[in-house]
Amino acid sequence: MKKSLKDWLEHSVLICIALGFVTSIVLFGIQATGVLQGLELRAFDQQLLQRPKMKIDDRITVIGETEPDIRRYGHPLSDQIFADALQKLETEGTRVIGIDKYRDLPVAPGSENLKNMLEKNSNIVWIFFAGDSKQTFVPAPAAVAGNALKTGFNNILEDPDGVSRRGLLFLDVGENSFYSFPLLISLHYLAAENIPVQIDEQQNLTLNGVVVPKIDANFGVYRNTDTGGYQTMMEFPALPQSFRTFTLSDLLDDKIPKDALKDKVVMFGAMAPSLQDFWLLPNQITRYGIENHAYFVSQLLNIATQKTQPLRAISEKWEYGWLLLWCLLGALTGLFRAGVLQFLILAAVQIVLLVGINIFLLNESWWLPFVTPLLGWTLSMFLSVFYFFTRSRAERGQLMKLFERHVSPEVATHLWEVREQFFSKNGIQPDTLTATVLFTDLSNFTTIAEKMQPLVLMNWLNEYMEVMSNLVMAHGGMVDKYIGDSIMAIFGVPVKRETEEGIANDARQAVACAVEFNRHLIDLNARWKAQGLPEVTMRTGIYTGSVVAGSFGSSKRMEYTVIGDTVNTASRFESFDKTVATPTSENPCRILIGDLTYDYVRDLYQTEIVGDCLLKGRTVPSVLHRVITAVNNEATVTK
Repeated sequence: MKKSLKDWLEHSVLICIALGFVTSIVLFGIQATGVLQGLELRAFDQQLLQRPKMKIDDRITVIGETEPDIRRYGHPLSDQIFADALQKLETEGTRVIGIDKYRDLPVAPGSENLKNMLEKNSNIVWIFFAGDSKQTFVPAPAAVAGNALKTGFNNILEDPDGVSRRGLLFLDVGENSFYSFPLLISLHYLAAENIPVQIDEQQNLTLNGVVVPKIDANFGVYRNTDTGGYQTMMEFPALPQSFRTFTLSDLLDDKIPKDALKDKVVMFGAMAPSLQDFWLLPNQITRYGIENHAYFVSQLLNIATQKTQPLRAISEKWEYGWLLLWCLLGALTGLFRAGVLQFLILAAVQIVLLVGINIFLLNESWWLPFVTPLLGWTLSMFLSVFYFFTRSRAERGQLMKLFERHVSPEVATHLWEVREQFFSKNGIQPDTLTATVLFTDLSNFTTIAEKMQPLVLMNWLNEYMEVMSNLVMAHGGMVDKYIGDSIMAIFGVPVKRETEEGIANDARQAVACAVEFNRHLIDLNARWKAQGLPEVTMRTGIYTGSVVAGSFGSSKRMEYTVIGDTVNTASRFESFDKTVATPTSENPCRILIGDLTYDYVRDLYQTEIVGDCLLKGRTVPSVLHRVITAVNNEATVTK
């Protein structure tokens, strides 16, 4: 038979799967808007710090124009200073020279000397600015302007949070395409190593056979990002370490070791705070523009010489799968039913696992979203916990509504612990079990009630019910119902007894409870007599047998009870021939029990057979045993 939607919804694992799917879809939609991009990028920055330590690239030397240099040589630097610096570097055998200084107009003296240096040497790369939304185009020196092999644009990209994470490799300026300053320096260096650099059929840059992927608008965690030109992710090798750095004065005064210049990439740029060439790198690390370019050069050289894989991102389809995985894991975590400490440990392990996987894959040059899966995991887990907590409270409320005034707290607690096997979709699981049913009734109650005022009668009867009900619960029984002055109690429910010893113990507890009825009724009568209230006697019938237990009633009013021949028999035992073993003021409670109950208590109580009871539908009468006294004489019933 096909399951209904309600059946499926009540399956905990399916609920978790549904919660995971819904959460992942919602978060994937939110992620698509770019709302989470800033958090994701900050997480990426933190993961960069967790990479294995590596040595700063010793192929690169940085020479900075510092504040002392400005005071010594003035600002802007003259063309002659540049010419002298370039001559020093060429003399020392520098492989590639990169100048990150604008020189769109000559600055005398020495303009002709600088022009000759630039025209004569092919290993010098000068910058120009390609222009952006804040600043217009700034050309390279006239001697090399427009020469794509000697000039590269120095545009640095910033994310919305002001951090530089993406680098440009190519850019169209007018009708021509130019190399970036870091890429052109790298190409000059690699040419001397005979390392091939080419553009493949998909128009991707390849360095020694390694493809440098061009990022698109939704690369990694980016959403709708401006990806003009050929952009790739910057990885800042060895950050936060700094490159070997010297000043312009060190160069011109011959204070730089020869091994820092010979066959090296030497990059010259502003490193004076007054020149305000600061850039923000991941994790709020501030570096000068020339250092930013140097990190990019180091990254490109590593790709080509070590075949290091550049940072790649999984497709959006796999991104959603990654998010869904963690949403499902979070939702399923909500099913965990151990203690709070164990739950926290499990949650911590999963978070560590997420962090560890992301860092491991980043070290393998794969960039996966972190914040979105973490949010998905957290949200799914809380939704799952909230759902099951709410459902659990509803179930507990239903259970307590049925049992809170009928069983002891210990029984109610145990019942809650085994609730999974106790509840069904329609309430309490109906079950056939062996229980002991007890009925009580007051003798001559109608006559007594006619002579009492209603309020006095109710208070008197409630006092009696309170004492007897507490005794039932104290002996592990359940008060099933009150019927006028009668009480129906059951021993062996609602938690089913699985062993013969458990069934026997219920029978013993029921008889012990009835014995206590007798003792407490003596005390009640004494108190009532002193108050001028009527004294009473009572009859108790106890029978052990098979019953059907479950919730009975309408959808609007349901109660837990038991039905069956055992119930009818116990009731008949209570009302059996009222002239037999009539209770007295000294022994006010008559206790009659059936054969099976007798078998369980025969060694504990002195009994006698008082008659047979032929029940409707039966051909063999039931034997009635009267409980007289406890064998240990601690509770005498009747004599």
